[in-house]
Amino acid sequence: MREPWSTVQSVMNLNSQNDWEPQTSSSRVTAGMRPQKPKMINNKQVFIIGNGESRTGFDLEQLRDYGKIYGCNNLYKDFTPDVLVVIDERIIHPCYWNGYPIDNVCWFREWNPMPGEAYEALTDSSMITGDPNVDMSEYVYSNSRNDSTEFVLHGINKDRAQQLETEVREQDTKNVIDESGYELVFKAGLYTTWLNNNGDKVKDLGGGSFPPELQVKYPAMYREFVINGPYSNAGWNHHDVNVPTLAMNCGPTAQLLASLLENPTEIYLLGMDIYSNNDRINNVYKGDQGYMKETGNAVPAVNFLFQHKDMFKLFPDIKFFKVNKFPLGTDAVNREVPEWKDTPNLEYLTYAEMFRRLANHGEIT
Repeated sequence: MREPWSTVQSVMNLNSQNDWEPQTSSSRVTAGMRPQKPKMINNKQVFIIGNGESRTGFDLEQLRDYGKIYGCNNLYKDFTPDVLVVIDERIIHPCYWNGYPIDNVCWFREWNPMPGEAYEALTDSSMITGDPNVDMSEYVYSNSRNDSTEFVLHGINKDRAQQLETEVREQDTKNVIDESGYELVFKAGLYTTWLNNNGDKVKDLGGGSFPPELQVKYPAMYREFVINGPYSNAGWNHHDVNVPTLAMNCGPTAQLLASLLENPTEIYLLGMDIYSNNDRINNVYKGDQGYMKETGNAVPAVNFLFQHKDMFKLFPDIKFFKVNKFPLGTDAVNREVPEWKDTPNLEYLTYAEMFRRLANHGEIT
């Protein structure tokens, strides 16, 4: 079973009052959306875009001529990366409903199409509530079927959701999670997407972060990945011993994919803030669908610290750069990460230093 943070079940829209409401139709509207680039000038440099607030105001279009761009989660709403990585169901389904994956490459976790004939049986009320007489309009969230013949489904049983919430509240003695977090994570329901019959550009991550197709292509690398990490926090009080996991957070997952698929010499990490400058959530999309509201507590850094570091170690021949808005020591976000001090293939840059390096083919003048 995956951790609650990476198994969020809500894939609904937020209305203007930041309340959840079901999305019941498909828009497929992509007007004004920039298509992904078919060819890159330099595929040995890759940029991975996180959604930390340090990248607010930075024009990501400036990076297009320097290498491929991998993006995380809701980035697609504002910018079209070359590859979008989404691991949480609450963001995956609205992304597809939007129509984005029809023309743009996406990696989604546990994206398993099923025949349309199975829909009625799988969305029966007994599947989600245990009661065959419950009105399922409160629990099923979907796009329009139209002429689709296949669908993808994620969800959680109502009783199981309540059990998980009770367990987490008992562990969360320091109130790390605010009520918007509980509302987001432990919302029972079935979330379905009817697929475009003409195809899309979605690729399946499988149940973890190392896609099955890449496990076959890189068996030795996959064995090392399984044996040596990555790690994830075992409990919700964030003081427990870390335990192995194969399902990483989105940023480290994008880092793994880019390292395997692009064979780069350099990877630049932008918007990977790790920390927050206060006790509130640090994310460009806070309050948006799939995210806690602005009142949400800062997400503990432990998973990001261990998972990114494991990727640095897994790919020792790649030079990684954590790109900050300001020089090291400026604040809690723009600082050296203590847990990464013994990482020889990691360096810190400001945006200005990054562009000087790119312009001078690897030298900062």
